[in-house]
Amino acid sequence: MKNPNALIVASEVYLSGIGSLLNNIARNSLTNIKIFDEDVRELLLSLPNKIFDEIYIICPDPWPKARHHKRRLIKLDFLKILVKVLKRDGTVYISTDWENYAESIEEELKKIKNKFSFIQISNEGMPITRFQQRAINEGRSIHTFLLKILEK
Repeated sequence: MKNPNALIVASEVYLSGIGSLLNNIARNSLTNIKIFDEDVRELLLSLPNKIFDEIYIICPDPWPKARHHKRRLIKLDFLKILVKVLKRDGTVYISTDWENYAESIEEELKKIKNKFSFIQISNEGMPITRFQQRAINEGRSIHTFLLKILEK
């Protein structure tokens, strides 16, 4: 365990994902992970300000049909919530395996450029999820964004 003193909060709403997470926690004897099984926005809104050093958002539901794009997690309102819960010098990693979602994320980030700096980075060296591996096998790329909070 790389960070045994860090509290890790995992958010997953799908039962299969929670089951997989619980199996991995047990297999690795991890004791510092808490699971939130509802909409992560509800959790973040209930927490004190400036609580997280890092946030990882790995392949949020892409809602690929245009009529469903309004359901995507990475929107301006959600990014504003992240600003509130991140500590000074906090970072956010966001990855997606859908090109049009990556484009949408970049558009949303430009709307809040006074709160975050951001760049697209390589996903090299980061763990690959089952969904990301499927995307790679299908010829899709993983798009990863690194956001740094600008607030002082």
